[in-house]
Amino acid sequence: MSKAKLFQIIIFSFFVNSLIAQKDILPEKQFTENFFGRTLSDPYRYMENPKDTLVQQWFKYNSYKTRSILNGISGRKEIVDKLIEIENRKSFNVTLLNVTDDDYYFYLKATDKDKTAKLYFKNGEDGSEVLLYDPSNYKMGQKDEYVINYLKPSWDHKIVALGLSKNGEEIGEIAFLNVAAKSILPEVIPNTWPAELKGINWLSNNSGIIYQHIPIIDSNEKNYLLNTESVIYKLGDNPLQHKIIFSKNNNPEFDVKQEDFPLLCKFSQNDKYILVFLAGASNYYDCYYAKAEDLKSNKIDWKLLFKKEDQIKDQILINEDLYCLSAKNASNFNIFKTNVLDFNLEKKTVIVSENKKETIDDFVITKDGLFYSTTKNGVEAHLYFVSRCETKEIVSPLSAGTITMQIKNKFSSEIWLNYSGWINPKQRYRYDTANNRFIDAPLSPVIAYPEYADFVVKEIEIPSQDGVMVPVSLIYKKGLQKNKLNNVLIEGYGAYGTSLTPIFEPIYLSWVLNDGVYVVSHVRGGGEKGDNWHQGGYKSSKSNSWEDLIATAEYLIKEKITSKERIAISSGSAGGILVGRAITERPDLFKVMLCENGTLNTTRIKEISNGQNNMKEFGNPDIAEEFNALYEMDSYQHLKKGVAYPACLISVGINDARVPPAISGKFVARLKASTTSQNPILFAVNYDTGHGMDSSDLQLYNDYADGFAFALWQMGHPKFKFLGSYN
Repeated sequence: MSKAKLFQIIIFSFFVNSLIAQKDILPEKQFTENFFGRTLSDPYRYMENPKDTLVQQWFKYNSYKTRSILNGISGRKEIVDKLIEIENRKSFNVTLLNVTDDDYYFYLKATDKDKTAKLYFKNGEDGSEVLLYDPSNYKMGQKDEYVINYLKPSWDHKIVALGLSKNGEEIGEIAFLNVAAKSILPEVIPNTWPAELKGINWLSNNSGIIYQHIPIIDSNEKNYLLNTESVIYKLGDNPLQHKIIFSKNNNPEFDVKQEDFPLLCKFSQNDKYILVFLAGASNYYDCYYAKAEDLKSNKIDWKLLFKKEDQIKDQILINEDLYCLSAKNASNFNIFKTNVLDFNLEKKTVIVSENKKETIDDFVITKDGLFYSTTKNGVEAHLYFVSRCETKEIVSPLSAGTITMQIKNKFSSEIWLNYSGWINPKQRYRYDTANNRFIDAPLSPVIAYPEYADFVVKEIEIPSQDGVMVPVSLIYKKGLQKNKLNNVLIEGYGAYGTSLTPIFEPIYLSWVLNDGVYVVSHVRGGGEKGDNWHQGGYKSSKSNSWEDLIATAEYLIKEKITSKERIAISSGSAGGILVGRAITERPDLFKVMLCENGTLNTTRIKEISNGQNNMKEFGNPDIAEEFNALYEMDSYQHLKKGVAYPACLISVGINDARVPPAISGKFVARLKASTTSQNPILFAVNYDTGHGMDSSDLQLYNDYADGFAFALWQMGHPKFKFLGSYN
């Protein structure tokens, strides 16, 4: 070992021991701000400076300390090993399938021996499989590990555009693969995020792509993720050169905000018109249209099509007919048709009327007609088909909580359907419309899971504090005893109108394997009961989200399923509001909180990375009413000294592009300085991950094993013990 390395270890050990002696408490620095007559104290504001040496050291110390504690919990490794064993039952797994108009299949495939998924293709469903590219060969010689998180073949399938990112950062670059040569072209486009920003469109002549350019990708910069541009890049050009087709600066005639993402809708080679919409953290948006041939000109003649007030969530354009999924005067959504050249809600033709009991989730159009899927309470899925003004429900081959649809294109008859449930693995079928027949079409081997054979799913509704009925999903082993001794994990989210629909996930089922009860509380702010359900947990009504979660916990206690000492709550990202405010509102009600990359300091929304976009969902601090809503949902501001808070495991990925790790750090520092309980407050800092979207399966297994083992240890599960000292 070198002297320099030894010196670093000695210094770090000294620092660690010093912090242990201080009980891991960072100093408070007096800082206050006044908003609309309310004074906010922010003693850890300095932690938002990523270059602060003390903060950097504190993060590293917590990373070291937390990892040591979590690794020392018995039973943790067993969870990881079981998840790996279950995953290894699959000889391979297929994702990101793209089927071209001429029936070429491009997809990612990972075997149990692959560290990252590789790109393959074949000619037709039954064609011979060909390995095209292994992303581990991308930029060889560097320590960074790249993954493919997006792929889009050209119309002639000769080139594949690949989205690549490293170390969980999500934002990355676009590379181009020559299919015949199986090699990456020299041109690589930086500053892109295709996996998140609605992907890539190829020009009709295959000469280039339309994608979203992000001028500033450094999350520490003021204009991070602002003033993005929809642009054209021509193959062979300098990757730093592109033609802007829609942006705030390029289109001053429109009301484009700096936080808007102007995204081009998916279009086909023969479409006469193209659509661009101003996306962001909102279900609804302004949309513009132009002639497709304008893409060849220097200036595109965009015209307003509809405004976000029209509450259109999705649209499909066929020739001049525009089909829209809308919540306007229809909370559970309807589907209507109008003319792209004469958009008028007064002249619309309703194709599918609102169903008061089921919410329309999605719709697609094929040559044969219109398919749409619905859910009841977000957990009971149905499939319908509309043709020649007739609507019929398609009797599915099995019951499911979630149905997803994929088509080749809107001019073809081919459609594939995926069915999934909490304890039922995803099953994929090709649907023969002409003969009303389902044909097995698995992408990956069908696997048996005998360990889940005695699991039970129960869907119920419980009254919240205001009497509103909240859907709740319970998963447990047969023979559940109502003896108050069951270890319960409650999951929730409640933001952006996103529904927690049933999907098969062995990660969560590992909680049940360890004799626990896994609960999903479908709180307001999600979309389980339509647009009104989202609005019920939005901005000034956001408190309904955590009140619904609190009501779920109280119901489980009332029914003698569990007790306060055996309830853990878990969420992440925007769900950090949910769990953070639940424990600050009712610290006595929960034993454990698990929070990953959480939004825990909402009054700072305008100043943090990607915050201005999220103001659409949570509020603008420059508006008095919305500031008050942001304050109400701010967990950091609601921490009080002298309160006994639950045990907490709060984790971050240092490369997070969505929620700054400093936000969780501030919350942890203030929580440690405030709590009077002896419950451990752990802060897990991972320096090789981001928001979790591009994490490997192994990383996810370890992350969830950390949380579950920590919670079960705190609940006194005999298999999960820690014999060391964490004080």
